[in-house]
Amino acid sequence: MSLRDKIKMSEEEITSFLQNQISLQIGTINKDGSPHLTTMWYLYDGDNFIFHTYTKSQKIINLQRDSRITVLTEAGSQYSDLQGIIVYGEAEIINGKDSPEEVVKYMDIVGNKYIKGEDSAQYLEGMKLQAPKRSVVVIKPSKFISWDHSKI
Repeated sequence: MSLRDKIKMSEEEITSFLQNQISLQIGTINKDGSPHLTTMWYLYDGDNFIFHTYTKSQKIINLQRDSRITVLTEAGSQYSDLQGIIVYGEAEIINGKDSPEEVVKYMDIVGNKYIKGEDSAQYLEGMKLQAPKRSVVVIKPSKFISWDHSKI
């Protein structure tokens, strides 16, 4: 068995890892072909990645031009405990100007991962006001690359 095969995560490990991570590094393609990287809060629902952002953001502008996207999440501080997943996929954009109710629904779903209790209601009320200026991105994965050095 190759080292690559040994450190690869199972589907169950991938799902668990993705559902428990906090931040997702987002990579889109700028007009000049260079990468645009940023970090977002997200939700992984077992099939797709979901995040929301301002419609005028560079990542949305890039995705409107080219829907290809790469995302990364990782953990660990020593070589022996490094874990991570890279995902390649296509992004679908739901524009808050056209579908504010749908955008609010997804903002609530993502927000529930991070914000609890009374803060959650206040967060959602604030997001409702911003919905027409925001878009939701749903990433449909086509390829996963994973590693878990604790398996070595």
